[in-house]
Amino acid sequence: MSRPRVQSYVTPALRKRLRVYSVAQGATESAVVQAALQEYLDRDVKDNVLIMRRLDRIARAAGRHERDLAVLSEAFAVFVQVWFAHTAEVSEAERDPATRSGLSRYKKFVDHVAAKFAGGARLVSDVVKEDPAADLADLAAAAAAAGDQDGA
Repeated sequence: MSRPRVQSYVTPALRKRLRVYSVAQGATESAVVQAALQEYLDRDVKDNVLIMRRLDRIARAAGRHERDLAVLSEAFAVFVQVWFAHTAEVSEAERDPATRSGLSRYKKFVDHVAAKFAGGARLVSDVVKEDPAADLADLAAAAAAAGDQDGA
């Protein structure tokens, strides 16, 4: 079976390296050039598949961040509504003691949040239960797509 002829120009130094390499490998120069060209062209497809996989992971992470932010925003809104509904106005005479009490309670709150954060406990993980099987399904789909592109 005859193959189409492709003519290209290379530097004399590259031509010499091709000749030396072909002899050392016991292959024809055409076979070496064809293998190198095939690898070069396939690499672009493989790189695209890797980039798409990485972008898919980034998109899933961004989706989780967006969901977490929505949960935290809603929790804060509920807190503010409840706080306003159950906190009475403070009279002028009670303002200084209330301020001192508020600062003390705020410090306790910050300490509690710091302890929860250091312990790894998160509000979002209490509210949202993630499905690890969904991530595995996404990875399997990406792998299948990569296999389809490799065969193309």
